[in-house]
Amino acid sequence: MAEWEPYEVDLDRITVTRFTTSQRVQHEVLVASFTILIITGLPVLFPEISSRLLGGAFSFRTFLHHFAGVVLIGLSVFHVYWALFTAEGRREVQHMIPRFKDLTDLVHFVKHQTGHTDEPAPFDKYDPFEKFEYLAVVWGSGIMILTGLTLWFFEFTLQFFPKWVYDLVLMIHGYEAVLAFLAVILGHLYNVHLKPGVFPMSRVWLDGKISLRKLKEHHPLEYERWLAEQRLKPQGSMRSTRAAANADSPSSGATEVKPSAG
Repeated sequence: MAEWEPYEVDLDRITVTRFTTSQRVQHEVLVASFTILIITGLPVLFPEISSRLLGGAFSFRTFLHHFAGVVLIGLSVFHVYWALFTAEGRREVQHMIPRFKDLTDLVHFVKHQTGHTDEPAPFDKYDPFEKFEYLAVVWGSGIMILTGLTLWFFEFTLQFFPKWVYDLVLMIHGYEAVLAFLAVILGHLYNVHLKPGVFPMSRVWLDGKISLRKLKEHHPLEYERWLAEQRLKPQGSMRSTRAAANADSPSSGATEVKPSAG
């Protein structure tokens, strides 16, 4: 059987599922809790100004900050369970583990960006930048949760540690929050939503879908894996996929094709 590949027009019409419902919900809960934590936490770095501006609402700020912190803790516990005890989670973690190939891909990416090669870097499902961001979230969440609990239950903390330890934890908590805020504003938002080809926003975090064209351009190894999965299917199913894509007009949206779990 001849190898099958989508027509050029199908690359924009056919979409595949990049992020599952579980991944999207976890991400949206993280976005909500992180936003509330930043908005309610940064004023503590400027207590005199914040108390004058917020007045009596400053105590409500504390409640919101603690509530968002509890949500982040619950999300972290669920994410650990999802990553260790579900097939979907274990599969995604395997894709996210840093490998030596990431270094070679990074070198290839720099060469491509500087015009030393015409071929884009052969990224898999997650590129080195996405892996770094994921590890930064895991590391940063751990630090923020540990230091946040230490500050929240300060009376218990001071029973076992001297005052300078508390002051150090307070400084770490504050600077880690500022670092996380800058990383999201300057790095993540640009890479995901604002860079050329994506602006004004990528919708993958909302519906979990990505077009075949973007998959082919940005994650070529995942695209080739998707093609291999389609070639293993009967010819009829591939014809129906193409027919469904061709039946859609540009205004009626794209045809979704869910890849197998492999």
